[in-house]
Amino acid sequence: MAELQIIAITRFAYPGLGGFQTRHETVAERAAFLWAPARMEARLRSLEHVCMATLAAQTDGGFRHLLITGDALPEPWRGRLETLAARLPQTELIFHPPQNHRQAMEAIVTARIDPDGPPVMQFRQDDDDGVARSFVARARETFRQVRPLWERHERLAIDFNRGYMLALGPEGVRVEETARNHLGVAQALVLPPGLRRTAIHFPHHKLGLLMPSVTLPDACMWLRGVDGMNDSPMPQAADRLAPPSPEQRADLETRFRLDLDAIARSF
Repeated sequence: MAELQIIAITRFAYPGLGGFQTRHETVAERAAFLWAPARMEARLRSLEHVCMATLAAQTDGGFRHLLITGDALPEPWRGRLETLAARLPQTELIFHPPQNHRQAMEAIVTARIDPDGPPVMQFRQDDDDGVARSFVARARETFRQVRPLWERHERLAIDFNRGYMLALGPEGVRVEETARNHLGVAQALVLPPGLRRTAIHFPHHKLGLLMPSVTLPDACMWLRGVDGMNDSPMPQAADRLAPPSPEQRADLETRFRLDLDAIARSF
């Protein structure tokens, strides 16, 4: 039996209510906001070149990727999303009807967990987020090292707290190398297989109060998108971004496998 069930969760323009800081009163209002053409072009770009590119580059491919969107997602976005999802064998593209956000995530994720199987490692990854190529492998290795802690508490967060704020543009990328605890990216939760709560149910910024947490600060392990469309506004972070140094550019290309030239061409 495998030692872990590992699941990555990406919500792509899913028009469920609740679960976000940007609020809408109806599903129709939320869908109109999420599926606006300019926004969809930007989010498909980051999904392809950051989120899924870094998942495809993982040195440990032993995970499932749930890519979740609304069942009424119109063309051309639906077809483009299907084409993109087909490139990553670990990806299951899920068209789910509008529902309370956390209820939807519970139904989707728990249906894909063996309740009699090993512990479940889950990590959330927004469509403009990315993780280093070694993230899954290192999260698995860390769990092995601290498994007695999980056995005692049956909940555990593994948090890599160094990375890059990242913005995409026609001139290339702009970055800020920084450290943030419990940012929510490159952060794995290990939960018992029978638990119906998912990584989405736990506020990432409060995890240190909700369960034991192991922080690893030794290397840059995440990319956090900053494009003005984030649910969590970060205007000060955007102001600090700058073109990467030669060393940072090399890090983005090797550690994360970003194709910086392809990103620029995509505009």
